Amino acid sequence: MKDTYSNFDKNDFCFQGLKIKLLGDSITHGVGDDGFCQNGAPIVGNFARNPDGFCWAKLIKEYLETKYGCQVTNNACTGTTIEFILKNFDALVSDEDDLILCTIGTNNRHQNKSTGQKQNREEFAEAFCRNILNLNERFAERNQKVIFVANTPASKQNEQDGDDYWRILHMNDINDIYKRASASAGFPLISMYDAFTDYIKENRIELNSLLADGLHPNDDGYKVMFGLLCRELGI
Repeated sequence: MKDTYSNFDKNDFCFQGLKIKLLGDSITHGVGDDGFCQNGAPIVGNFARNPDGFCWAKLIKEYLETKYGCQVTNNACTGTTIEFILKNFDALVSDEDDLILCTIGTNNRHQNKSTGQKQNREEFAEAFCRNILNLNERFAERNQKVIFVANTPASKQNEQDGDDYWRILHMNDINDIYKRASASAGFPLISMYDAFTDYIKENRIELNSLLADGLHPNDDGYKVMFGLLCRELGI
């Protein structure tokens, strides 16, 4: 299987003893797994951690803490966008964090119909790209290392409009925008979208067999994400 990361050099990162923060939306929070429940420590607002659910974030936390002596904290919040991270940056990111893995953008595909007239697709995409660059700048201001991760593909049904929202962008668009931003700013990027897509093709399986609801991975899908991320990180 080919490498699918861009602007990422495994040799630039030594994971031993790092304090690592996970940021993202529901796919990092763990929605779709068996046992998802926000019954852990509070994160911000009404969000709390999902300590017992089975997901890639829990698997990577256990692996890094056991093998490398890391301290991994999952501050992903389901249903959120990149604007949420920018707005709550100081509450989600600590000065003590050595490395951030940031997987956000799934919910930046759509616009709620209640917000007014449907936005232009190109302008909508450019706004997301600017916010990726803005978030990268926030990390740079603190001299913190960040690896952005473009998330997994979704089913055709999930990529359609809903009753109360327009699906202006799709997961392949989010992937492409991350690549463009990474090429522009030079930040490390892992395309989980590409890696997951290649895995499905090479193993001749259906995408939906790894998804719980057309978007969030099921237990098998989260295992695949964990394995692919470990490969891309060189751990």
